[in-house]
Amino acid sequence: MKPDIARDATYHRASDALRSRVTASLGRAARAERAPSWRQGWFLAASFATVALVSWNIAILTFTSARGDDVEREVVAAHVRSLMTPGHLNDVESTDQHTVKPWFAGKLDFSPPVQDLASDGFPLVGGRLDYLDGRPVAALVYKRRLHVINVFVWPTTGADRPVAPAATRQGYHVLHATRAEMSFWVVSDLNAEELARFARLVLGPAPSGAAPPG
Repeated sequence: MKPDIARDATYHRASDALRSRVTASLGRAARAERAPSWRQGWFLAASFATVALVSWNIAILTFTSARGDDVEREVVAAHVRSLMTPGHLNDVESTDQHTVKPWFAGKLDFSPPVQDLASDGFPLVGGRLDYLDGRPVAALVYKRRLHVINVFVWPTTGADRPVAPAATRQGYHVLHATRAEMSFWVVSDLNAEELARFARLVLGPAPSGAAPPG
């Protein structure tokens, strides 16, 4: 037996106009249901491209940062090695920049800038060859009272970069900057403030129109 509501209900045939409106509404709904398929595909493709681009940029930044950390470790290790190994601090021992700079001729494929900073309290004491970042480099040796300062120099590319804030590794302060397509790494146990002043002296005046090193 049918329930009372089904048994007693009255039925009316929908008008043609109402049926047309309902059919049209269902058609629009079906098209709306299908339309996102290509839009969604485009959106997903764009999303994947964006994610890939962001991931690539993060990978580049991570690689650059990791490479910088690797060089920083090499710089500190070379500094410590120069202090621990007898006779390794200087290959040429001189306070004269006109003796130290020519000594590198024929030993490197570049000419490192060498300055006499004795009047500023940072006398030059010599130089040597070292090996960092996969290539031979110049190591210039200065002193500040009893503190030894190593300045590692080699060619690089790209724009000048001012002296970065000092990093501290194994108790040594490390500074990095680039100037005139040369990379400078300065390391010492000297306090960070004096070492930063020394680094700015080593770099010399900023080129005309460029911001001075920070």
